[in-house]
Formats: sequence, structure tokens, C-alpha cells
Amino acid sequence: MTSPVTMKTIAAQAGVTQATVSMCLANNPRIPAATRERIHGIAKELGYRPNPYVSALMRVRRQGRTVTEKPVIALVNGLDHPNGWRESAAPTVRLMLKGALERAELRGYRAKEFWLHQNEMSAERFSGMLYARGIHGLVLGPLAVNAALPNLKWEHFAAVRLAVPHTALTITTVCNDHFFSALQVVRECHKLGYRRPGLVILKNHRERFLGRWDGGVYAGSELFPGLKPVPTLLLENWESLEPVEGWLKRHTPDVLITPSGEAVLAHVKKLGCRVPRDLGVATLACSQQNGAVSGIWQNGALIGATAVDTLISMLERHERGLPEQAQTFMIEGVWNAGKTLRAAP
Repeated sequence: MTSPVTMKTIAAQAGVTQATVSMCLANNPRIPAATRERIHGIAKELGYRPNPYVSALMRVRRQGRTVTEKPVIALVNGLDHPNGWRESAAPTVRLMLKGALERAELRGYRAKEFWLHQNEMSAERFSGMLYARGIHGLVLGPLAVNAALPNLKWEHFAAVRLAVPHTALTITTVCNDHFFSALQVVRECHKLGYRRPGLVILKNHRERFLGRWDGGVYAGSELFPGLKPVPTLLLENWESLEPVEGWLKRHTPDVLITPSGEAVLAHVKKLGCRVPRDLGVATLACSQQNGAVSGIWQNGALIGATAVDTLISMLERHERGLPEQAQTFMIEGVWNAGKTLRAAP
């Protein structure tokens, strides 16, 4: 993807000011016809294309009218249900949507949610539908577990994905820093005297996040004296927690680290564990800020807002298509002391 040609580029080539270029491209009669033609010729030669969102806004302002129609950003829900994003079981995922909607409104855009699978349309038809509506920017939200990446007509859009990077798609991504979140958790647990952390995650977490949570925990064993993580427990889903009991007996962790703090906490209490007296519990994704479960507050709203900020910057630079090299913006989590770890010594 090459850098967009701007009015500044044209002005430098033509030896005029950016204001003159702007007036020429708007065919302002105050500029001589010969100058306008010359500037138009240079713009065409350089491949200049105006940003449709900015052009529409400036046109309305020049006419002295109130802006009533905001440019639309598509928030693409790739889950199996049309309400899957806003009703997700994961609070962080729901907050990403909320943050994206609020930031778009603040920036003068209108974010609208679209279901990727509506009317069972193909990715090509879905792309055509967005493009026909004049939508040039999209945020690709959550996808169903094990779902293939959609083969959208990326050349039509500026696009940002709310997920960890994927080796098969050079799309700009925004996500929590999962590695650092896990490292933060074991660091805080180490301060409190825990030495045998045990990670409990889903099998698809390791695959989707490419071992980032595992990596953060095991990096802690090299950084923090005496820390000896026990083998990670991989579960099929959060409804099947039966393997936890045997894992606890075999490996005797002193603190359990998991992204599903509330569900696992309830389960270990049923097993007779007194938390935090017998076993500490720390989550990698607190359901709420300042909640009872100790761990990381990912701040999904900030992640969603950052995705929209990133997308708007791309739109206003008139970038379209996938970049040659992907970029990832990672948001650090915030430590929440909670009540499921023992007090500091």
C-alpha cells in the first residue's frame, strides 16, 4: 500500500500554496481557468483522490448548512447470531462495541453494526453491500470460534480488526496486550508471596492468541525468583470444569490464573477451596473495573475506541486495502487488587 497523494504533494509539485490547490480542485472561479486546469492535470498525473468523508463535510460547511448526515463506519459482527456481539458472554467484548460506538459519535462519525452472515450472503456480496452504501471504513469485530477469516473486498475499505494479529491477514489490529497482562498477573502474585501459579484457559485461547498468555506466565518464572508455574490446564469450554479438580490435586498450584475468573471461582468454591485462604484466584479479564475478583481490567471500551480512532486516521489519509506489513496496537491492562488474593505480607 503506497502513501496517499495529498494537496501538500500537489502544491509542492505545482509551486503554489495548499489553499490554491484546494480552491482549484473545488473549481473556485476566483482562480484563473488556466491555473485550475494545470492543477487538475497535476492532480490526475499524481493519482490524487479526495477523501469522500472530508470532502462532504467541507462542502456542507462551505454552504453554511448544519451537518445532519454523518459518514458511516461499519462495525462488523462475525459471530453466529445477529446480536452476538452486543450480547456476548464476555464483558470485555461487549465493552469493545460500546467504546467503538461512543468514540465514533465523539469524532463526528456514525458507527453502525452489520452482521457478517445476514441473509446468508457471501463475503463478496457483503463487501458490495457496504460499498454501495458509501461505507469506506470498517472495524472487523469478533468472529465465531474456529471461523475462517472473511474474504472481504479489502481493496474497497480502510479496515481495523479487534483481535490479536493473524498471520494470514495483514490487517491493522487493536487488542489487549495478552502477554503483558499475564506477566502483570504473575508479578503481582509474586509480590503477595505466591510461587506456584497455574494457568487455566481454553484450548482455542492458546491457538487464537498464539500462546501469549502461556508466554507471560512462563516468562515470569525467569524474571521473578522462586516462581515455578505448574502445567497449564486446557479446557474445551467453560461449561466443562470437571478436569479442574484433578488438576488441582496433581499439581497443587497456590494461585489459579484464568480469563474466566467468576466461573472458575464459583467452581473451586464448590470443591471446598477457601479463596483466598487455600487458593488464590486471579483473572486475566476482569468483568468490571474495581470488581471483587483480582486480576487485569482490560478496558474493552478503550480497545474499541482506539480501533475507531485508528480507522478514522486511515480514512482521513485516504488509505484503502491491506497494508504490506501489518500493524498492531496493544492496550495494556490495569491491575485490579480485588479480594481473591491474600493480603500483602
